[in-house]
Amino acid sequence: MTEQRIKEKYENSKLIMTSYGAYQTFSQWITGAFGLYVFFFYEAEIGLNVGIAAIALIAYSIWNAVNDPLIGYIMERIHMPWEKRWGKRFPWAFLGAIPWLFSYLAIFLVPFSWHPVNDQWLIFTWLLVTLVIYDTLFTLWNVNATAMYPDKFPGVAERRTATGIGTLMGMIGIVAGSIIPPFFITTGIPQTYRICAWIGVGLGLILFLFMIPGIRENPKMRAKYLEHREIAKGKEREPFFKTAKRAITDRRFMVKVIYFFGYQAAVALLSASGPYMITYVLREEASALGILMAFMLIGALISVPIWTFISQRVNNNKKMSLAAGWVMVITFLPIFFVNGFYFFMIALFLFGIGLGGQWFMDPPAMGDVLDDLAIRTGKREAAIYYGYQAFFIRLSGSFQAIIFAIIHTLTGFPAGVTSYSQLIARSSTPELALLGIRTHAALLPAILVLITIFIFWKWYDLTPQKVAENKEKLKELGL
Repeated sequence: MTEQRIKEKYENSKLIMTSYGAYQTFSQWITGAFGLYVFFFYEAEIGLNVGIAAIALIAYSIWNAVNDPLIGYIMERIHMPWEKRWGKRFPWAFLGAIPWLFSYLAIFLVPFSWHPVNDQWLIFTWLLVTLVIYDTLFTLWNVNATAMYPDKFPGVAERRTATGIGTLMGMIGIVAGSIIPPFFITTGIPQTYRICAWIGVGLGLILFLFMIPGIRENPKMRAKYLEHREIAKGKEREPFFKTAKRAITDRRFMVKVIYFFGYQAAVALLSASGPYMITYVLREEASALGILMAFMLIGALISVPIWTFISQRVNNNKKMSLAAGWVMVITFLPIFFVNGFYFFMIALFLFGIGLGGQWFMDPPAMGDVLDDLAIRTGKREAAIYYGYQAFFIRLSGSFQAIIFAIIHTLTGFPAGVTSYSQLIARSSTPELALLGIRTHAALLPAILVLITIFIFWKWYDLTPQKVAENKEKLKELGL
C-alpha cells in the first residue's frame, strides 16, 4: 500500500506546490511579526496597562468565535457569478489578502500623542477595532486558500509532498517575520515599529504575487465545484447553528483541533515572549532576536526533509503527529533555563526541529479528518471546518494575552519599561518578574503541549487502515 501511494500520479507540479505553499510564507511573514511585537508594542512601548491590553485581545477573541466559523459557513453557501471563470475560492482569497496587509499596518498607527493612562480607553478602542478588521480579512483569504488543500492535492503521497514544501515555505515566513523586523526596531522608539509594518506590507505584496498560481483553482477543481453546486441546488441547506453544532460535537474533528490549538498557543507564548527574553533576561538589542530566530529556522529546515522521509515510511499520521509533539515538549524545557545568547541559540535550533514536525504533520492529519467527515456527511465542506480551525489560531493569541496579563500582574512586571535598568528601578520584585517571563516563554507552553498530546493520543482514532478505506470510499462517492 505504501509503495502504491508513493508511485501515485501527482496532479500538480512541484512549482505549483511551491506557489501554493507560498500562502503560508505570506501568512506567517505577517502573523509571525504580529505574534512577536503587537503585545510588547502596546504594553512596553505605548505603556498600556497589561490588563486593558488583555481585555482587547479577549474581546477580539469573542468576535473571532463568531467571525471565523461564520465566514467558513458563508463561503460554502454563497455562489458568485465569477466561479465558472475564476473559481470558487481564489477571488475571495484575492479580495481579502491585500486589505489584510494594510490592516496589520493600522495596528501600529495608534496616535503617539495619546497618553497611556489618561487616554487608555482610546488606545484600547484603536487596538480592538484594528484587531477585528485584521482578523476578519485574515479569515476571508486564509479560509479560502486553506480549504483548497483536500481538492487540490487528492492523493496521500501528493499531500505529503505538498505539505513538506508548504512547511518549508511557512517556516521561512515565520522566521523571516522574526529575523527581518528586529533590524529595523529600536527598543524605546515606537516609531520604528511602523517602519517594520511598512516593510511587512511591501514584502507581503511581492509574496502574494508569487502565490497566485498556486491558489488559483485549476479547470478540474472549477468543474468539480460547479458540479457540487448543481447537486446542492435541490437540497435543503443546513442553518449556521446546526452546522456549528455538528462541527463542535464531532469527536475526531475536535480532538484534532484541540491538539492543533495546543501547539499554536504554545508557539504564540514563546513568540510573544521573545522581545521580553531579549530585552530583560539576556539584555541584548532587539536585532539579537533576529539572529536567534535564524537558528530556529535552520533547525526547522534541516528537520522537515527528515520528517517527510520518515512519514512516508511510517505511513501513520497519528504516530508522526505525536512524535512531533513530544519533540516540541522536550525542546521547550531548555529555553526555561536560558542564561546567555549562545545557550538560547542552541535551544531555539533544537526547538525548530519539533516545530518543523508540527508544521509538517498538521495538514495531512487535517486532510484525513476532512476526508472522514466528507464520507460521514456525504459532502465536502472544508471551508466550514477550516473556519473553526482559524478560530483556534486566533484563540491562541488571546490565550497568550491572558497568560501574560496574569503572570505580569502576579510577578509585578510594570508597563512602559523598555530596558532591564528600568525594570529594576520600577518593579518591587524584579527577579520574580524575570521568572514570570521564563515561565510564559517555556514552562507553560511545554505543559500545554503535553496535555494536548495526551488528548490526541487517547481519542484520535483515524488509523492508516481507516484512512486507506476512506480514500476508496471517496472515489466511490465522487468526493
